[in-house]
Amino acid sequence: MNHSARDTFFGGKVNDPYVGASLRLIRTMGLRRKEAVMLRPHGCVVEFAATGLPIEQRQADEYVWVQQGAKGGRPRFVPLDSLQRIEALQFAQSVAQGPDAHMGNPDRGLVENLRRFDYVMARFGITSKELGVTAHGLRHQALIEHYIEQTGGVAPPVRGGEADVELDAAARQSTANLAGHHRTRASGAYLGQSAVLRDKGRKAPLAGASDATISV
Repeated sequence: MNHSARDTFFGGKVNDPYVGASLRLIRTMGLRRKEAVMLRPHGCVVEFAATGLPIEQRQADEYVWVQQGAKGGRPRFVPLDSLQRIEALQFAQSVAQGPDAHMGNPDRGLVENLRRFDYVMARFGITSKELGVTAHGLRHQALIEHYIEQTGGVAPPVRGGEADVELDAAARQSTANLAGHHRTRASGAYLGQSAVLRDKGRKAPLAGASDATISV
């Protein structure tokens, strides 16, 4: 199918406000593509009291509730604690077609909206093949920036930084929570391996090998 035929199939215009709004949500809140497309920007906003989070974890008066599209259906709450997040949500609300609408085109189903998202990215060359990047990289960027904020300016190992062990552990847990992972270790996919895990990896003997056969 050529570009003209594909443009007609996918709705003509490549500039797409639904996709644009989803990208801003991914960039500011660290959402997955599916989570962003399925988010209902009007109905997802809840007061802190409704989150059930401990009072000592309060970061904002309002939070974005994320569950639809989340892996395992695990809910999480993203604090509206920055102007960037608030503006991204407001833009999403202005694009959504009604108070109960999600961020996909209401005339399309979920699969079609996800395909549309990928198509728009491809038309702008935002693919691993064309530019070496994908929209998912915006999620990585958001989570890396969150880690840096939590450590007071120290970059994660993937960016060449090395925070104090206790500070690193707390920042990783916070990043894992924002990402929607229940295991802190999962944050390594975005941040790089912690010094503790690297040390364990170096010290652990190879299965079935004696000390004499292990070399560095």
